[in-house]
Amino acid sequence: MNFYIIPTPIGNLDDLTLRAKKILESLDFLIVENRKVSQKLLTSHNIHIKKIAVYNDNSTEKDRKKIISFYKSSKNGGIISDAGTPLISDPGYKLIRKLISKDINIISLPGANSITTSLVASGLPTNKFQFLGFAPRQKEAQEKLFTAIKKFKGTSIFFESPLRVAKILSRLEMFDEKHQLDVCLAKELTKVNETFIRGNVQQVQNEIKKNCSIQKGEFVILVSTHNCESEENNVEELYLNLKGYLPLKDLSVVISKISGVKKNLLYKKFLQLSKKSR
Repeated sequence: MNFYIIPTPIGNLDDLTLRAKKILESLDFLIVENRKVSQKLLTSHNIHIKKIAVYNDNSTEKDRKKIISFYKSSKNGGIISDAGTPLISDPGYKLIRKLISKDINIISLPGANSITTSLVASGLPTNKFQFLGFAPRQKEAQEKLFTAIKKFKGTSIFFESPLRVAKILSRLEMFDEKHQLDVCLAKELTKVNETFIRGNVQQVQNEIKKNCSIQKGEFVILVSTHNCESEENNVEELYLNLKGYLPLKDLSVVISKISGVKKNLLYKKFLQLSKKSR
């Protein structure tokens, strides 16, 4: 008995793989997130499955037991989400755990997801990244999220709705006092209106404010801190090279213009460095 985890297109229906189509055509039953959305995909590829059941955020242990019962008369089942790879940032793992406990063979197909699709086109580092799910709504929880992002030496990825994207960027800008974060916003991936907005937090925020039509569709937000350490080193190097020529306040102003780091933060840092060198 097999249960297939089948990725579906994240926007363009033509992105369904040949293997995914072949597996779907062979299934005895299919688990979907939304019947109407999934039927559109199946119809577009002329795939007919007699037994379809819904499993989503509201599903319970009773629903999981019902799916297990399908194997009394079936050999092969599978699951798809509305878009992308099932079980990423959804409760499907509970179903998989239940199936594993019943010795049902789990087969995961490779395929589309918005995380890697946006990452490779973002221009941000791809060698190390973390996925943080949907951004929290509470301010305190968001601050914890931003702290985790700044501590991580790589690219952090999270989702946000169009209604809240401007607000979370505003809070991220306040948190990024040293302008050390590189940001990329991705939306409508693989669709006609696919959009990427790249820059520092302020630049991306300004672009969002300029174009209200951008604020539609779910956003993938990517944030990188990869340049923080090198920027810190550059600031110190500039200080060491110029400290004998200008007073600390003037030096802070000059290096602020070069680095983009706020002058008051630089002044405090240079005071500490000057005390250490005495």
